[in-house]
Amino acid sequence: MKFGVVVDVEASRAIRQADVGAAKTMIERTEQRFGLKPERLIGDTAYGAAPMLNWLVEEKGIALHIPVFDKSKRDDGTFSRSDFRYDAAGRRLSLPWW
Repeated sequence: MKFGVVVDVEASRAIRQADVGAAKTMIERTEQRFGLKPERLIGDTAYGAAPMLNWLVEEKGIALHIPVFDKSKRDDGTFSRSDFRYDAAGRRLSLPWW
């Protein structure tokens, strides 16, 4: 993007959920106050959670340039996406040791 204009600011704490809420507030408030709605939005993975992406695309109709918040690899003792296998013949999802 060559140019950008700041039209709204919403202060928030430096945590992902607060930033996402602030972004929603700013988008809606800018649309209400000025009749402006972005055609596209650029953001980092903090905005790449499914509920936020769904809201931006389905409800607001905004084209996104945001990486998806990926939790497929886990390091907290829970299963990662790669731990599961899909058995097409049996049409079921299973863990390799079952």
